[in-house]
Amino acid sequence: MKRFLSLFLAAALCAGMTACSGSTGSKSDGNSDGEKIEIRLLTRMAGTTKQVEIFKDIIKEFESKHPDVNVIDESQGDESSFNNKLKTDLSSGTLPNIFRIQGVANLSEYIDNGLIMDLDPVLKADPEWNKFVPGALSYYQVPNHNGTYAIPMESGLIGIYYNEALFKKAGIDSFPETWSQFKTAIQKLKAINVTPIALGAKTTYMAGHLHDQIFYKWMGTGAAKKLGARNMNWTDPDVVKSLSFVKELNDMGAFPSGAAGISDDIVLSQFQKGQAGMIITGTWNISNFTNKKDCPVADDIKVAKFPYFDEKPQYKNEDMQVISPYMVNGKLTGKEKDYTIELLKMLTSKDAAKRFAEEASFLIPRTDVDIDTQKVNPLLLDNIELGKTSTGIAVDVFDFDPLASMQDTTRNAIVSMLVGSSPEQAAQQIQSEIDKSK
Repeated sequence: MKRFLSLFLAAALCAGMTACSGSTGSKSDGNSDGEKIEIRLLTRMAGTTKQVEIFKDIIKEFESKHPDVNVIDESQGDESSFNNKLKTDLSSGTLPNIFRIQGVANLSEYIDNGLIMDLDPVLKADPEWNKFVPGALSYYQVPNHNGTYAIPMESGLIGIYYNEALFKKAGIDSFPETWSQFKTAIQKLKAINVTPIALGAKTTYMAGHLHDQIFYKWMGTGAAKKLGARNMNWTDPDVVKSLSFVKELNDMGAFPSGAAGISDDIVLSQFQKGQAGMIITGTWNISNFTNKKDCPVADDIKVAKFPYFDEKPQYKNEDMQVISPYMVNGKLTGKEKDYTIELLKMLTSKDAAKRFAEEASFLIPRTDVDIDTQKVNPLLLDNIELGKTSTGIAVDVFDFDPLASMQDTTRNAIVSMLVGSSPEQAAQQIQSEIDKSK
């Protein structure tokens, strides 16, 4: 039994998403003494997951085809390590051949400086490869710039993965659809001495993703664009209210004790062992929920959308979805450029997308991927079905902000509420970063 991904991806990524250096090529033609051409990669594909294994297999296949090329993979799984490495490369003018910058609002400067390659000519020249979902591709068509400045290499709904057996034990018959039901479920899980939400805010993205979900359900995905365009302030009452919901969850004991100092791998392990009722994450972790050796409660894990607010039903299907890029160094020339583009195509091809989906529950947003549903984990299929219902889609709130510092600023401010700050103080901390940049 087989299913095409095209309908899901077109519906999900087109529904609410609107378009919103390094190597100089000095070795591009190789050297007469046989020195290899180097292709550097800086992605988040690092660690021991199945998707990383596939990523590395493709690199090995590419190297076997081209003995004159040496691929140097500097990818970092840890977000802080990745960001620090990227900042160093940007400041020193030594960007890798293939890299990623999350978000679109702050790409203009890099494009103007020629650091990011316009991939439109490559896409137009190869229609067989150019089968990416239009909504995903247009996400990297930057306002006031002609062209497409990244290839989408990952997509999927950020959902709540939950332990159905623990829910039933706590007397929760079905996953809560509304915020009031959600809070009741949290209290019931606490009553049986289960951590309701596995959240480790030392790895600040987890707290950030929690607030992103709340923000979109409270204000809609369009509000993030208003913040980025400075048509709305973080200190506005509705935005402060969105922050207060994070504080409310913390104060009612929804997270592990000392969540601000716990890393994501610790809480992931707690969820895998059945010590927590829920975890907020993306499709990249599905493979961690299916291996019964590491996850003895695998059969009990289900996925749901984040609850909506009773008084805001119009935002019920305004959802956070991940979309991540591969970008190419705009300074490349000659063979180095040709080889880099060839590797990019191999990493995002139809065949690669099929293998990523069937073996790692990892979605590349292509319209031509024919997957065998019998080889795909049901959690991924459920994620796909839930994603079809999204009427508005966005990634992180700060993705639409022109200030690169907003990633750390917003997430750190959100985490501060877990250790005593008020929502008003967190909002002012974020707004101050914007105000001082004017």
